[in-house]
Amino acid sequence: MKAISHWKRFTGLLLCASMTGMIFSGCKKGDDTFPSIDYEVNQSGQSEESNETSEQSSGSEIRELTVALPYSDQTIRCLASMLYCKNNGLWDSSETGLTIDIDYLSSVATNYVIANEGCESTGASLETVRSWKSNAPDLFLAQDSEAVWKDGRAAELNGYLAVNAYLNSQQVYAGALTCDSDNGVFFALPHFCSAEILMGSYEFIPANGGKLQTKNTTDDLRDYLEQIRKEYPSCAGFASAYELIPYLGSAFSNDVPVSYMLHEEYSKNRDSATDIIETATDYVREFYDDSLAHDLDGGADPVYSRTAALWADSSANVKAWSEYYPDSLYLLHLPCNDASNAAVPYISTYSLCVSKNSSNKEFAAEFAAFISYDPDAQLLLYRLEDMSGLMPLTRNEAVWDLISEDELFGHMASDFRQTMDNAVYCPASNDNAVYMNTNEYLAEFVKGNEEFDPEKCYG
Repeated sequence: MKAISHWKRFTGLLLCASMTGMIFSGCKKGDDTFPSIDYEVNQSGQSEESNETSEQSSGSEIRELTVALPYSDQTIRCLASMLYCKNNGLWDSSETGLTIDIDYLSSVATNYVIANEGCESTGASLETVRSWKSNAPDLFLAQDSEAVWKDGRAAELNGYLAVNAYLNSQQVYAGALTCDSDNGVFFALPHFCSAEILMGSYEFIPANGGKLQTKNTTDDLRDYLEQIRKEYPSCAGFASAYELIPYLGSAFSNDVPVSYMLHEEYSKNRDSATDIIETATDYVREFYDDSLAHDLDGGADPVYSRTAALWADSSANVKAWSEYYPDSLYLLHLPCNDASNAAVPYISTYSLCVSKNSSNKEFAAEFAAFISYDPDAQLLLYRLEDMSGLMPLTRNEAVWDLISEDELFGHMASDFRQTMDNAVYCPASNDNAVYMNTNEYLAEFVKGNEEFDPEKCYG
């Protein structure tokens, strides 16, 4: 039934394109306005770019694709088989990505040939993308899609996305999709995301007060660190606490979502943005002044020497830290200033780019949208791969229910699920100038007494 519904939606959109010469979609869910994806069409009802790609592929019965994705060959093969089944009326509507037999999917004879070159768990860096030169895969996961786009390595996708059945406000978080656009030009598809969180070691939980609640306030966090200092005087407390500063803006702005390091707000009202940043900075500096935070312990990073009680990091690294701290890692949300408010999630997306020089752009865009937003494809992906700490960008309840079962990260995922419409999307890669400059500047600034200079963080 879902496949029929999607086909009807596709047909309606295509007819609309033929009549008006342009697609314009604008839907709203809560305060989350879905972006419009516009493209010019020719008399046949197709975009010029999409039509060109179709002609190139029409002469061959085999649809080929090279990808760079952080998944096993089996997972890629199963996803390709699922897409083939759904495109050719072979999918049993009573099945889901959780129930479908893997051996059956592996045995389906398809005319899809998808070769996976692999990449890091959160995608390829710009340096890696550049190293591909003329041999870039058709589709790849990027650590920072904007950097790839600005470097001229990604294809424009409007012609392929405007009529895509999966891209609607009931399916996709609009804020994430908008992050992969530039003046109305869409250059990537958000595939999954991570959130900035606090991580802690069970070795330094105060005996009297116990572990801090998952959702906490700025006062709670400070009190907790004071208890740790009293009970564990040799503990480093909050390691590299200055890394919190870019994500505390909303905590000190009445829980109103504000951008990473108030970059956007600073361009509109410098005084207001600077006041909020300085409040967050003062809060963190007091940790250092009161010996509640330490960056080094005998010259070593206290997180790696296992002498830190807390540190801030991306949930994308949950799996790695759980291996380094076996049975000793716990997770907390970023603090709020007001206990009556809900925390604003600071989310980083990892997106799929189609290579600018690909001769299979249409198939690449179709496969990207399918594995990112089809509920069954997403269920299969989270079923076959260890995705702990990584969250989907689809609203589908079954997908969120599945990741909420994760032993370590599940309770956090359940919380983020409720607040994703208020998410602040922020960079998380050194390929991004703002992210890199912010980290470098804060590492030195928080240790001194000079006035804060936000412009040094904005690239």
